[in-house]
Amino acid sequence: MTPAEQQAFITAYGRCVAAVSDDKVAEFVSRFVAGEDMDYSGDYTSIMDALLIWCDAIRWQMEQEVTA
Repeated sequence: MTPAEQQAFITAYGRCVAAVSDDKVAEFVSRFVAGEDMDYSGDYTSIMDALLIWCDAIRWQMEQEVTA
């Protein structure tokens, strides 16, 4: 994820889920992008779920652009 994509995800999470603070989401995303081996429990569960949906949506959009 580019820094702009990371910020877009943090903003979208805050607007749509808001179960965790923006700072905690930003920390999670930066650690995830860095490839850290993390414990996906507690607060991180909702962030990881949202991030996986986010990535699937991006993948779907890219597939649509290829087939168009």
